Amino acid sequence: MNRIDDRLVHGQVMIGWLGLRRANTIWIVDDAVANNPMMLDIFRFAAPAGVKMEAMTIDVAAQRLSDLSPGGDKIIVIAKVPKTFMRLLEKGYRPSDINYGAMAHKAQSRNVTQNCDLSPEEIEDTEALHNQGIRIWIQLVPFGGYKAMDWKDARRKVGLQ
Repeated sequence: MNRIDDRLVHGQVMIGWLGLRRANTIWIVDDAVANNPMMLDIFRFAAPAGVKMEAMTIDVAAQRLSDLSPGGDKIIVIAKVPKTFMRLLEKGYRPSDINYGAMAHKAQSRNVTQNCDLSPEEIEDTEALHNQGIRIWIQLVPFGGYKAMDWKDARRKVGLQ
C-alpha cells in the first residue's frame, strides 16, 4: 500500500490499514524523519507490537523498492506529501495506486473531503501522478463506513475539469 498522510504514522488509522492490508512493515519515506533518529523513535513507539518500522530518504526508498521481491514483507509506504511519490516515480518506482489520508488545511489549500486539503502544489503533483496512470484514491480511515473517493471525482472539488 502507498499512502500520503501528513501525520505519517498515528494510532487507530494505521492499525486499521495494517490489519486490512495484512501488512507487517511500515516504510516512512521522508528525508527529514530519516535523518532524525529521535523522531523515528517516536514513530516506532506509536507502531503496534510486531510491526517493523523504518524511515528512509527518497533515494534509499527508490533503491529498496526496486529491489523488492514478491512474497516478502507486506509493506505500507507512507509519505507526507505527493511530491515524495513524484520523486520516487522519477527514480523508477511506479505504484499502481496511492491512497490519500489526512492532509491539514494550509494557506491557499482546497478542500477535497473532510480532513483532506491540498495546496496548489499538492494538487499539481496529484494531477501529474494521475496523468501517469496511477490511481489516486482518498480514504482517511478503513473503518466507520467511510468510502473511498477516486481522484477522478475529487478533481472537480479542487477546480479541475
